[in-house]
Amino acid sequence: MADIVLTVTYFAFLLGFGVLIANLLKKARVPDTFFLLLLGLVLGPTLFMNPYIAKYVSLYLVDVSAMGDIPDFLRILALILVVFTSTFNLGFKVFKKMGSLPVKLAFVGVIFNTLFLGVFANLIFGFDWVYSFLLAAILSGTGAAVIYAFEGSVKSKKILNTLKIESIFNTPLGILLPILFLDLVAIQPGALLEPMSYVSEFWLMIAAGVGTGLLIGIFVSKVMKDMLKEYSVLFMFSIALVTFALAENIGGSGMLAVAVCGLIAGDLVFKEKKEVKHFDDHLSELFRISVFTLLGAQVLLALTIPEMWAVLIFFAVVFFSRPLFVIPLLGKERKEMTKSEIAFLCFVSPRGLPAAAMAPIVAAALITAGHGSIASSMVNIIFLVILLSVLFSTLAAGIIGHFVPKKSPNKDKEEKELENVESLTEKQKEAGEEKLLETVESEF
Repeated sequence: MADIVLTVTYFAFLLGFGVLIANLLKKARVPDTFFLLLLGLVLGPTLFMNPYIAKYVSLYLVDVSAMGDIPDFLRILALILVVFTSTFNLGFKVFKKMGSLPVKLAFVGVIFNTLFLGVFANLIFGFDWVYSFLLAAILSGTGAAVIYAFEGSVKSKKILNTLKIESIFNTPLGILLPILFLDLVAIQPGALLEPMSYVSEFWLMIAAGVGTGLLIGIFVSKVMKDMLKEYSVLFMFSIALVTFALAENIGGSGMLAVAVCGLIAGDLVFKEKKEVKHFDDHLSELFRISVFTLLGAQVLLALTIPEMWAVLIFFAVVFFSRPLFVIPLLGKERKEMTKSEIAFLCFVSPRGLPAAAMAPIVAAALITAGHGSIASSMVNIIFLVILLSVLFSTLAAGIIGHFVPKKSPNKDKEEKELENVESLTEKQKEAGEEKLLETVESEF
């Protein structure tokens, strides 16, 4: 009983202060991820276990290790609900309207970042190749929850929706790839590697995940017709969990299954039900706040100056490498965009919930495999990259939105056409009123 009370106490500290911070920053339209991570850092061991502070104060506000498996359970729930609610509210109409660009950015971006950042992780930190690619895979995707806070920084909804859809689709891949690299970590030194078996496993996880999501999505469309409105939202929460569990148990990607199921359910099942279409994501918001504060509270950030410089150099590679794949993928669409829109796509790429949730899970697996020092270094690196990516993406969004014109090349033309339509509508309205008046006068 004492352990449960202690766990609840730690969680209350993190969630209570996290909600207060998130509420204040949402009013100011500022991404709260940076400050939620800092909150966890303040409440965790980094501050109070510092030798200079420990001489005078012996205090431990939050001990994540004493909470058992609860933090990892919360992280998995957070990933499931955030992925499901994101695709649930997306819908096929938005997806069709945006075209293939967000999907290309998502898939190519994850693969490119895993390979490119993996090479630099090996050069900068000296990790073995498996650990280097594992680190890069965790940091390969962007965070959807952070991107939603940039809505006031760019007027182009198309650019913002592109970033949102990209982050929604790269989340399952950002979870799938680290799991595959963890399998490589478990292989004994000197064992024979079979690349084709891993390629087969990768496609099996994708196929099984997509198939499970499709089947459950169709099943939901049949069942929900007779479901009471009061239980609709609760039923959808349970469906998200069942989809993940079923896909994982048959060897598929649970997160990919959840994404597909959410997309189908949101567009086909609740097409006209506004009270459910805007899926209640208060619970996923609770988990999101918990994940970031838990990561900060779990990190023991005690880096030497050379190690700090190495992390800063690696972050610079993460931040400035994005244009290398974004610009070529834009293709002909680049001519229809302003410089500000292209810059927004290239430099607003915060890492978020997937990386924050996967870092401790991967670290626990590495510790179990006997690689504790690598696990500690990796968590510190991921924490700092998330922190810096949110900070610099926020600054980039503000600078791009403030100094660069936001009008697209066709904006003036669209505005003129809109004015013409409005003036035509007014003329038609006046003509209709005159005709109606003439008719009334003739009758009387």
